[in-house]
Amino acid sequence: MEEIRGTEALEQEILGDARKRADRIIRKSDDDVNNLHAQTDQKIKEAVDALEREYHAKRETAEREMRSRLPLERMRLEIEYRDTVLRKALQETLAAMDPRLFGAWCVRQLRREAALVRDSVAKVTVQGLGAPTVQEIRALFADAPSVSVEEPVSMKVRGLSVEPADNSYHISITEHELVAWLLDEKRGELGAALFGSTL
Repeated sequence: MEEIRGTEALEQEILGDARKRADRIIRKSDDDVNNLHAQTDQKIKEAVDALEREYHAKRETAEREMRSRLPLERMRLEIEYRDTVLRKALQETLAAMDPRLFGAWCVRQLRREAALVRDSVAKVTVQGLGAPTVQEIRALFADAPSVSVEEPVSMKVRGLSVEPADNSYHISITEHELVAWLLDEKRGELGAALFGSTL
């Protein structure tokens, strides 16, 4: 009987030790889990803080760059606007110009190349210059039977064009060339007249 009691006491002692160990293991596991949660939370917080710092740094850099570009962008837009207005004003002025004045400019430009044209077989195509200008061009090449003067309806821009039969040169004297010349040579004066300052 005493052996049974001794065995039961031993069993109880073993079970008690096992419970204590299990409780320690569980407590340690809980502590490890809590530590792991705390470490994970800390790492997540550090990662979020790092991302926020990086975001703020990038945002500040982007804002600085944008602020530094604004004056240049404003200047670019102003120049673009002035150029558009100037080109439009030139086009409107040329459209309203007396055809004889524009024709006189075309003939003056053509006279500079007249010797080259006379020495070749060429076709002078004229558009929108009026009968007196066409007669003046015909008179300019009256002594050159190899040069013909034509007024085709296919030419889209006002002015004249010279094309030799051998394609060795090409002369174009049109509104486009006049606008380009004015913008190249007289932009400052035109800008001052139009805007009160140079472009």
